[in-house]
Amino acid sequence: MDLHLTSEQSMLRDSAQKFVAAAGPKVARGLRGREPGFAPKMLREAGELGWLGILVPAPAGGLDLGLTELALVLQQAGRGLVCEPIGLAAIAAAALAQGSTPHSMLAPVMAGSALVVTALQEGAFGDDPLAPRTRATKRDGALRLTGTKTFVCADGADGFLVSAGGSDGPVLCYVGRDAPGVSLTAIQTVDGRRLASLALADAPADLLSPHPSSRGAVEAVHNLLLLALAAELLGVMEKAQEMTLDYLRIRKQFGKPIGSFQALQHQAADNYIRIEATRSLVFQIAANTDAYAIDPLMAVAAKAKASGEALTVTKACIQLHGAIGFTDEHDIGLYLKRAMLLSSLGGNAAAQRRRYVALTDGRND
Repeated sequence: MDLHLTSEQSMLRDSAQKFVAAAGPKVARGLRGREPGFAPKMLREAGELGWLGILVPAPAGGLDLGLTELALVLQQAGRGLVCEPIGLAAIAAAALAQGSTPHSMLAPVMAGSALVVTALQEGAFGDDPLAPRTRATKRDGALRLTGTKTFVCADGADGFLVSAGGSDGPVLCYVGRDAPGVSLTAIQTVDGRRLASLALADAPADLLSPHPSSRGAVEAVHNLLLLALAAELLGVMEKAQEMTLDYLRIRKQFGKPIGSFQALQHQAADNYIRIEATRSLVFQIAANTDAYAIDPLMAVAAKAKASGEALTVTKACIQLHGAIGFTDEHDIGLYLKRAMLLSSLGGNAAAQRRRYVALTDGRND
């Protein structure tokens, strides 16, 4: 698929490519097991470039751009195995900017000096994001949350966007990391970074307003998250494929490059088709959708497609490398591990397909 970008979008993509040049497998490898698992300086640099406010309206200090621009940045982040949670921060900034008065955390989040991440998932993959078990109650005029969120990218986070069930349906709230009643239990991932379970015990929270064009704040943030993850997964499989094609050209066996063997060419061609189909879906959705009114079916379809194809492509790339691809010392394995992490966040491909069926059945009722 050929992307027909405006001059401004091309400049943004080029800027993201330069940013990614300072990252890459070597940096990602060095950040494994570190706390936090990213470089705060790089997150601040992303803030200086305006990317963390890419969806924030201009009156609130943002770039007031759209999904295509966000997808372009995150695609490059995936290619470079960027560890900084640019997508999560950009989504948080967009949510914090809503309402007549933006939240006090908006400015530091856009600057990259503070990090706020989503905490929407509960329990097993595939739970309905619009039916959270975490409860929001009012007591003495203050909003309090009680419940548990899982698979939260809490590493280095200063606060969380938490979904909860209220008296009038799901609500989105901001909860500070150091607020009373907040506790975290971290687990190591295959990627070398940490996820966490977020326990809330009568924790104080701030209610966030939905965007006027959205059906609700929780749904808007959830759909944004799915599309952002899909864009990053696209970048991961793109770069893995490029690395593999380079290897097929230089690795020789029986006196000729292994890329000349038809069986390997077929596998590389299958990878290409999977990548192009994912690219088409992600950018077609991004180009034709309001960031705050993404069709849930399209968001789920993009995440399902990207999650499944990224794992298939990166696994195939390791096989095409042969034995060296299975070693931790070779960079190709880092792309499979990143694909495994990103594909699981927000629900893997199977969970997204179940969600797609449930949404379709709901529309047909």
